[in-house]
Amino acid sequence: MPAEKWAPYWGGVKNPSGLYHSLLSTIAESLGIKIVYRGYESFDDIFIALEKKQIDTTIGFVRNKKRIQNFSFTDPIFSLKKVIWLRDKALRKQPLSKWEWVCIEGGLDCDIIKGLGATKITTSDKIGIVAQIIKQGAADAALTTIIEVEQYINDPIHSKGKLILNKNIGTVDIGLMVAKDRPHLKEKLNDAIRTSQLAIKGAKLSNIHLLNESTQWQLLQNQQKSKTIRYTIAAKAYPLSYYDPNTQRVEGYIHDLLDLFEKKTLFAFEYIPANGRDVEQMLAEGIVDLLPGHYTHKIGNSDLLTTQAFTSTDYGLVETTEKYSKRKLAVLDPTRVLCRYIESIRLYEPLTVYTNTSELLDALNSGKVTHALIDQTIIDNYIDHHNKPFFRTIEKPKYMDFTTPLTMVVRKDSQLLHNMLSRTLSITTATEINALKSLHNKLIVNYGYDKDTVNSYVVWIVVVSSVVVLGAVILFYMLSKLLKRTQRINRLSQNEVNWLSTLLDNMPNMIVITNVNHEVIFTNSAYISQVQQCVCETNKDRNKTCPFIVAALKQQSSSVFQFPNCECVLSKRYFHIRHQTITHPDHGSKHHMTVIDDISEDKQKEDDLQMSNQRAIKTVSARNEFLAVVSHELRTPIAAMLGLMELLQFNLRNQQDIELLKNAIQSAQRLKSQVNEILDFSKIEASQLQIDIRCHNIYSELCPTLRSYETAAQLKGLKFVLNWVPSEVIRAEFDALRIDQILGNLLSNALKFTDTGSIEVFIHATTSDLTISVQDSGCGMNEQQISSVFEPFIQADKGISRRYGGTGLGMSISKNLIELMGGTIDVSSTQSKGTLVSCTIPLVMVDTPFHVAQVNTSNMSSSHVQDWLAAWQHQPLIAHNKDRHIQENFYPDKLYDLHQIEAAKQGETQSLTIDKLTGKVLVADDDRINQMLLHKQLTLLGVDFHIVESGQEAYDYLVEHKNDISLVLTDCHMPNIDGFQLTQSIKSHDQIFGLLPVIGCTAEDSRVVAEKAHNCGMNNVLYKPYSLEDLRQVLSPYLSEEQSVALQDEHLDWLFAHPDNEQLEMASVVLQSFNQEVQSLNDPSCDDESIIHRIKGSSSLLNMMTLTALSKKHEQSQDKDQKNLIKQSIIFELSAVQDKITLWLSERQ
Repeated sequence: MPAEKWAPYWGGVKNPSGLYHSLLSTIAESLGIKIVYRGYESFDDIFIALEKKQIDTTIGFVRNKKRIQNFSFTDPIFSLKKVIWLRDKALRKQPLSKWEWVCIEGGLDCDIIKGLGATKITTSDKIGIVAQIIKQGAADAALTTIIEVEQYINDPIHSKGKLILNKNIGTVDIGLMVAKDRPHLKEKLNDAIRTSQLAIKGAKLSNIHLLNESTQWQLLQNQQKSKTIRYTIAAKAYPLSYYDPNTQRVEGYIHDLLDLFEKKTLFAFEYIPANGRDVEQMLAEGIVDLLPGHYTHKIGNSDLLTTQAFTSTDYGLVETTEKYSKRKLAVLDPTRVLCRYIESIRLYEPLTVYTNTSELLDALNSGKVTHALIDQTIIDNYIDHHNKPFFRTIEKPKYMDFTTPLTMVVRKDSQLLHNMLSRTLSITTATEINALKSLHNKLIVNYGYDKDTVNSYVVWIVVVSSVVVLGAVILFYMLSKLLKRTQRINRLSQNEVNWLSTLLDNMPNMIVITNVNHEVIFTNSAYISQVQQCVCETNKDRNKTCPFIVAALKQQSSSVFQFPNCECVLSKRYFHIRHQTITHPDHGSKHHMTVIDDISEDKQKEDDLQMSNQRAIKTVSARNEFLAVVSHELRTPIAAMLGLMELLQFNLRNQQDIELLKNAIQSAQRLKSQVNEILDFSKIEASQLQIDIRCHNIYSELCPTLRSYETAAQLKGLKFVLNWVPSEVIRAEFDALRIDQILGNLLSNALKFTDTGSIEVFIHATTSDLTISVQDSGCGMNEQQISSVFEPFIQADKGISRRYGGTGLGMSISKNLIELMGGTIDVSSTQSKGTLVSCTIPLVMVDTPFHVAQVNTSNMSSSHVQDWLAAWQHQPLIAHNKDRHIQENFYPDKLYDLHQIEAAKQGETQSLTIDKLTGKVLVADDDRINQMLLHKQLTLLGVDFHIVESGQEAYDYLVEHKNDISLVLTDCHMPNIDGFQLTQSIKSHDQIFGLLPVIGCTAEDSRVVAEKAHNCGMNNVLYKPYSLEDLRQVLSPYLSEEQSVALQDEHLDWLFAHPDNEQLEMASVVLQSFNQEVQSLNDPSCDDESIIHRIKGSSSLLNMMTLTALSKKHEQSQDKDQKNLIKQSIIFELSAVQDKITLWLSERQ
């Protein structure tokens, strides 16, 4: 094979690739042999090696009279349609005999050219030299194929070349060539070709090789029933297509792109004006065959085929430079393709749609509109052509950030046309398309006549004329010089060829080669494609070197410079310069190579990164403010609802009212849960969610949640199985709120997605971590649903949201919470069989002493009781039969609480007092409902208080009564002076108020509040919603406690409401009644429900709140184990009342 590249068929010995390599690999695979390539410098060298049997075969050569004398050819593998590449289509008027031809010495092309009557033929034994001769203008024409023509074109955009079909030039068959005396090898190769016919066909039709099949072009003409491909495009679609009044023709880069296709292929296109008709309808009716510039989002017809997007339209936002009082937005949509985006923008602000560019710019200039969303090309072109534009570009908001990709569209029955267009697009580079776009920078809108503009145009015309004349002189000089050098080209050494090829064709960056006199000798194609479009106003004298080169050569090596502002594609761009001295390998002449890298994108990325950082800072600040507002505005009314309902439940007597209130509390809790989910997700995204690690009883935290879901599962007809592995862990350090939230999310999902079967829960707590697994027999998930299960606002089954509600944030929040705590979560699922979710969360066990007491566990599984007692006493577990049948789930909290209650009864030092708080609290809150709630809560706690409605009133009251107030409780969000400002005022006047404690109250549970509270000096923050006990715990460190008052008041205050002469009798009656109730509750044959209902009535009349609350809780509970535990608490409370009455009676006897 040729040692060097034979584009596009052969990639060279060092890089075997291309069509020939694909075909040879297919044949070798059929024969079961390995290919070894040997490279040769010329065709003659290949032929000699083949005769001497140094190689077995070669490919790429066709039969001629000379070759068939010495070699044999296999059956044809494929055919190539030969075409003529003419460097300048103007030469077509001349006869073929007058053209300067070039061909590869010894190749069939030279024979064909001679057969056409040509006499001016230059030959070369180097494949790469032929293309160089054409590109340098030393020859006019060459024989080639469609897929080879790319290498003959120096500049695809401005090239005047043309592919020509000649009836005297047909197709050539390409097969393998072997030595004449090796018939057996020829036969084996023929067998392999026949055996691999399908694979060979696939290799031929792959990628761009399809364009070279003459049969495909003939088939395309037959299908289209025309020699041309008719196309259309919507009118007034600048810069895609528009009417140019100067040329009085329809111009646009879409038309130029199709013209480029005609240069590269055998396509012939015909433009059909739309004249107001719907272009898609024209395509459907067969009036046209192609829509070459169609926006992808406008394609709503499934009967259309689209190519890949080859470019896109970007849009920019501009703002008038004049002052304005009200923003007025306009959108330019001349082809009405932005309807969908316009409707989206209208959701954020009103706008006016313009279809004419001049009208919109006039409206912007006159003040009818202040802002406009316009094609970025129009903006750039206008700014480039005007020294003082009347608008400036500004950053677009996110809802305007879109682009509209362009594609080519054909009918569904035009599969071949679609395929060939796609292949042609694949050999058309983005650089070529961008260069076509740059040719249409013509948008100029003038208001009156500008003398400077007129003068600049005159200068520009003079410069262009000078450039044309000078270019013609230089071109004539270069052509004459190149013609003289043509005869010497074949004598160049291979080092010379490699040197030129490396510098001119293979270097990816802009390369400039200068001699010792700093004269430019060579430039590569990357440089040409950039600089030849540059026409700088500073470049008045075209005899001088391009100012860009001058500027680049003056830079230090490894330096970065910005090219000055001018009307040039290189204007304002940044370049990295590298200089290197190189020596010619033969005669040792010195040259200087300058490598120029365009780093403008890197600079832009750096600027974008800085802007992105600033936007991120603003976004975080806005998000913090949003969380503060939303949290306060939503949680405040929820907190008020829950607090008032908590107080209300103690005063209800009617069972129906109790049930209604219970439902209302559940609904409020559900609302609070969903609000918390949304706020938690926002905090997670803002990295504001913090984990609160405290010491908790693990059974008290998890068992209530498990029981509630067991009841819900039973109501749905599902089996609920709890497998809690006994362990020594009783108390541990963990975030109880978040772990309970995670467990609730997992159980809620299992309950939602399971209609029949069971839900199984596995829990195992060790000294270092907690493992929770929930498995259900529900609908399950497929692989796609599993992959998105942790994405926010995503639910595997959309019907679940309608049936059960929910935000779709549960699993996402759970995963983030688990990862914040350093744990892991895993999901496995099978469609229609169920889902298993397992998570492991770190915790730290806290040693907790456990005292075994004599308790009644007859209603509990003895094996479970033994296992748990052994675990708590750090004893080995007792082995049980694995097949034992457990009728009910076992919750360890009930066993643990029974032992704790019995231990409390038996302990002599156990305190049975409840403390009330003393002192006066100043409350500042502007919400009337919160005022009423705090009024009742502080009254129950025995605290004296005064309530004001604003921060200013609170401060004024403090000044007048500073010695009476023990503590200030203030809402954080109030008008004028909020809680933070009030606190700052109090703390900054410590000489007046001393160390007066201030506690903030807010519904905004976030890091922002914690930071504000710390900065202003707040002693603590009470977060809504909160319970009565939460309020007592926050206040108690700052208010003194009155021992034993609460217990005495509750147990004996009812007695003091009677006259002295009746108190002894009443005490005896109550003591006797309670003794009888205790005996009845301990009797298994008695009805607990009726007894406790009777106790509730008696305790309510006697105003014994604790006993009344326990009785109500027993009536409301649906869990058997929980009822039994509450019953033990009632017995304990009755015994405490008996002890107090007995003590009171003994003191008076």
